[in-house]
Amino acid sequence: MQVLVVEDDVMLADSLADALEDDGHIVCGVAATVAEAVALARRHRPDVAIVDMQLRGTERGSEVADRLTESGDLGDTGILYVTGEAERVLRGARVGHACLNKPYQFSTLNTALEIVREIVREGGTTRVLPQGLRLLRSTAMCP
Repeated sequence: MQVLVVEDDVMLADSLADALEDDGHIVCGVAATVAEAVALARRHRPDVAIVDMQLRGTERGSEVADRLTESGDLGDTGILYVTGEAERVLRGARVGHACLNKPYQFSTLNTALEIVREIVREGGTTRVLPQGLRLLRSTAMCP
């Protein structure tokens, strides 16, 4: 699976990218800002973007999905938010597929990636959700 990592903590982003690659995923880029993430998503069209909700300064990860949707560039990219504040994502994100609470196990992240990809391809999932993963209200749009 081709994955974009949107995370402003450099050490966390690097270790996440390494773990994803070790598990056979292709990391098409790592971005720390909304602008970087949007540019990488447009260029690589990842299967899933793992998006931290709180980025540098006042930037919010949900802005990545918003901008890609507004420009018509979201396409078949799944959005998996990762955050320590799931309720904030559920209230504030307009576009996305699922939210995974931090901290999480890498095996849970892998399952979440598979579920998000299934939602994008199939329009939903019947899988049992791992602890800490919540689907957003609809497959593409949040409240």
